[in-house]
Amino acid sequence: MVTKQTATNIRNASIEEMNPNAVNEAKRSLLNWLGVAIGAANHESMDKVISVAKTLGNPSIASVLGREEKVDMLFAALLNGMASHIYDFDDTLLETVLHPSAPVFPAILAYGEPNGISGKEVLESFIIGCEVEARLALTVYPSHYWRGWHITGTVGGIGAAAAISKLMNLDTERTAYSLGIAATDPTGLREMFGTMTKPYHPGKAAMNGLLAALLGEQGFTSSLAPLEAERGFIKVLSEEADLALLTEEWGTKWEVEKNSYKPFASGIVTHPAIDGIIMLADQYRLEPENIQSIEIKGHPLVKELTSKEKITTGLEGKFSVYHCVAAGLLHGKAGVKEFTDECVNDHQFKEIRNKTKLVIDQSLKEDQAEVQVTLKDGTRYSQFVEQSIGSAGNPMTDQQLQEKFKEVTGDIIGDDAKNRLIDRVYHFEELEDLNEFFSLCRPAELAKK
Repeated sequence: MVTKQTATNIRNASIEEMNPNAVNEAKRSLLNWLGVAIGAANHESMDKVISVAKTLGNPSIASVLGREEKVDMLFAALLNGMASHIYDFDDTLLETVLHPSAPVFPAILAYGEPNGISGKEVLESFIIGCEVEARLALTVYPSHYWRGWHITGTVGGIGAAAAISKLMNLDTERTAYSLGIAATDPTGLREMFGTMTKPYHPGKAAMNGLLAALLGEQGFTSSLAPLEAERGFIKVLSEEADLALLTEEWGTKWEVEKNSYKPFASGIVTHPAIDGIIMLADQYRLEPENIQSIEIKGHPLVKELTSKEKITTGLEGKFSVYHCVAAGLLHGKAGVKEFTDECVNDHQFKEIRNKTKLVIDQSLKEDQAEVQVTLKDGTRYSQFVEQSIGSAGNPMTDQQLQEKFKEVTGDIIGDDAKNRLIDRVYHFEELEDLNEFFSLCRPAELAKK
């Protein structure tokens, strides 16, 4: 049985047997995830969810990163998972467009803070949770995604349950129960992209996975074949059924090693086009008023995910390749500030969007694009992007990740805290507990007290 073997694999996995590259990539994943989570701490959607948490009167025992409030473990998982996806700036496994950190790290930290886990346990459980969700994503992709499921929300809860089961040292049967409880709670419709509900998906997945493991620990039963059964997760939610993907070569390779990190705060399939327009703008010193038209040739997913033309909000802008290209041309980047409502409604951005055309090229890969700019005098410039920056084949360096961390966290935490957090993350396995880590994630004004 696939679920039983997966549960056994989770229980037996050990960081001592993982290769150093997987552990290092887990640290890079943590730094990237932490930065984007803190960076969105004060977003209005966070205020709304915290207001709901307060009305429930639950115990305040777990931190909301970058904020003064504490909430219960479940709401901490929800809030930190949501925050890390608000700016669409989190990591991606490009084969399935899965954002692996957003559902798993929040569950681990929400459970870990009141239960005194170590940095080593955080890394170990994340690698395991990432492995389970990534393998499951590969099993159900692409039909699952094309049906309209947000894959990060659906498989992410199962990955979170796997991670917490490992932290709790649950036996094989109770780990299988946890996976089953999480599998019955798939979260996320792609219809929600461009709204506050999209980042809610990984947050709810983290919450669901944590709750599933807490219930599993109590012996709350589920099917022992929730993944592979005829009416289980895989066969109900997809047309694919290559169950061997869930267990083959377990321990010989780790999916986290394929993780990639975004240099731009938008849907990852827009990144090659942004990369291309920035290259052209830099090389030819393009002036927006001299441009007649821009043509983007991209992978089919560019149209499927990011072809919004009539946009009025920053959240919608993240799913408009036209706006993303305008940001790259006008600002030379596509960070948090380029996806505000103000930027989206700026007349210069609108003009560039209206001049931009998308053409689908079936021969292109997800991290490739060709951008052609035609000037009013008839001059044409073209740039082919073989592998966009941030992709697995052209990864961000440690230095670039650290610069991103410092920029995206802004003035929410102080410069000293940023530098110390970077250092702690790269030596995370040495932390005996997470007390200092959480103190460094507090808002700057509170950290001074």
